[in-house]
Amino acid sequence: MILIYKRVLSRLTTSMNVQVLHAIYTEIKPFIGKLSALAQIFETFGKELATLDNFLKKTTKAFETKELVTKDAKRDFTVRAIITKAQYCYTYAMTEEEKEDARKLVYIIDKYKGVDKKSYEAETTDLRNLIKELNQVPHLLERFQLTGLVSQLQQENNDFEVLYNSRTQIVHEKLLTGTAKQYRDSANKAFDNLCKTITGISFMPLTDEEKITLENLIDTINAQIQQATVIYNRHLGVLAAQKKKKEEEEKQKTDIQKDEKTEE
Repeated sequence: MILIYKRVLSRLTTSMNVQVLHAIYTEIKPFIGKLSALAQIFETFGKELATLDNFLKKTTKAFETKELVTKDAKRDFTVRAIITKAQYCYTYAMTEEEKEDARKLVYIIDKYKGVDKKSYEAETTDLRNLIKELNQVPHLLERFQLTGLVSQLQQENNDFEVLYNSRTQIVHEKLLTGTAKQYRDSANKAFDNLCKTITGISFMPLTDEEKITLENLIDTINAQIQQATVIYNRHLGVLAAQKKKKEEEEKQKTDIQKDEKTEE
């Protein structure tokens, strides 16, 4: 199976690029343990991504607004409430069946520990993935009365992302030059090396379990890249619509000015 990772990453904004890399890192991490040949290159990818993420955390301070900080705090509070409640349900379960169901929730949530301490881009991506996983077990959410909190978190994360993209993207991209470009290039290169290694492994003798794991890993990467392509195209559509609206408003303003001069 051929990876499609080279098609879109270079065209994405830095914030979108980081979100895609984080999504891929989180999604494929469970497969790495079954493919020891990928362990070292995956670790390098993680380190480069963390370096870029840390730089973004410092950079975003330059354009934070009170409203942005408030919306971020809301989703932080909600995700911590979900984590706390899941852990409480596991610790104080009354039956073995209840404890096992709670354990399944904790297993999902544990992958996202410390999510509220990450950069805005990384947290947005991780929360989106966490919500997706939790919504795949609606019976557990209902059993432990978490359905409402998860829905609330989804809305808060969406609200934050809309505000973040609309208010900070232009300023953010202007700030992310020089050093940031180097960090971004390093993270993308590490991901590129990971994908090359994955492709190379696919031609090596593998056990049936390793073949299945590798296929699932590649499918996961392809799915994330395809999703990024959809988001990117949607982003272009929004920009085009905004440009068209601005041109129409300017034309309307010009026409009004012409009419006023004519009347004079």
